Amino acid sequence: STQNHGENGGKAPQNNDTGEEEQGSKYMYTSVEDDYFQDAVFIGDSRTVGLFEYGGLEDITTFYASTGLTVYKMFSEPIVTVPGQKNKMGTGTVDTFIQKYTEVVEHLKELQPDAIIYLQAIMKVTTERSNKGDYINNEGIEERNERIAQLADNDRVFYLDVNPLICDETGGMEASYTFDGVHLKAQYVLIWKEFLKENALVLRDEVLPFVEQTNESQIGTE
Repeated sequence: STQNHGENGGKAPQNNDTGEEEQGSKYMYTSVEDDYFQDAVFIGDSRTVGLFEYGGLEDITTFYASTGLTVYKMFSEPIVTVPGQKNKMGTGTVDTFIQKYTEVVEHLKELQPDAIIYLQAIMKVTTERSNKGDYINNEGIEERNERIAQLADNDRVFYLDVNPLICDETGGMEASYTFDGVHLKAQYVLIWKEFLKENALVLRDEVLPFVEQTNESQIGTE
């Protein structure tokens, strides 16, 4: 996803305290409300369509998402956090995938020079789905996620990985969270949304004065 005040690509901790600073960056991780996403664009495939339909952001946020959308045709479709897309896995190799993914990120940086870019990990599938033997498998997802994470410079591009919150002890998506082994059920889309809200980036200079002022007012009432 992209935002005019920031985007992330660099793996964020799973539990950030409000005001935590991303080392070496002018941005800080914090918790936010839904209106944080009012200038954001979410780009993705059918999973992002699910966020649009069930995340409660459809009246606030812009979505550039469609079933089957991939990095290979992102700028040719008539339809940008950049959520990971499992549909891309069936095309080319890991190297060609990351080459195209890199081109997309660089183009987004050119189009929106002031935006923060969040690169989101591809969500894993259930272990049962992964073991079916086709191109949708968790080994391939992990390999691509490792390469996506390397694109994060923690300056303008940051990486987020929701998988620890939706996966079970086998390393695959929790079976009860999905209806097909791949897509989150409507009620579990909110886990993803809340994760994004708890790992939002804001300019450090904009947050610290507010935090300091709040602390001072709390001291005065003790």
